[in-house]
Amino acid sequence: YRQIDYFTEIAGLALAERENGRAFLSTKLGDLAVQLEKGDQPRCARIAFQVAPGTEFDDMRRGIEAEGLRCQTRNDPSPGIAKMLAFEDPKGTVCEVFAAQTPIGGKRAVGGIGPIKLGHLAFVVPEPKVYADFYSRVLGFRVSDWIQDWFVFMRCGPDHHTVNFVRYDVPQLHHI
Repeated sequence: YRQIDYFTEIAGLALAERENGRAFLSTKLGDLAVQLEKGDQPRCARIAFQVAPGTEFDDMRRGIEAEGLRCQTRNDPSPGIAKMLAFEDPKGTVCEVFAAQTPIGGKRAVGGIGPIKLGHLAFVVPEPKVYADFYSRVLGFRVSDWIQDWFVFMRCGPDHHTVNFVRYDVPQLHHI
């Protein structure tokens, strides 16, 4: 419950739905932004990216599988998302890719900051180059900047970075 309080009262997301130990939080515009699940330890288990509407799932699947990755199709995996593909990145985080999303809670007033999207995710990893190569090759991300060989910023749109990876022994989420 502390995480729900943080995301609703401080970050300014709205609690849109709860079911089976999961909480779905949306932006003030109704876009699904965070899914919380009960677990043994705090961690980022999944990240999802929206591709251009109309992108063919079979084409995405073939591209992902051509990289030697196991890929699953998931139907109705989360509120507002009817279909997605899922596969794992090198640290075991599930990457989910979807083409269409519908709002899950309409426009609403929220407390706290009230973002309309999440800016980026930052991870610490043993070797940032491995992740830069993977996210470039498999997901089409572009490198924005390197700080020497220990910190990389990557983007998939106009923002400076969507994800970043910094060298550290134990892979984990650093911040959102």
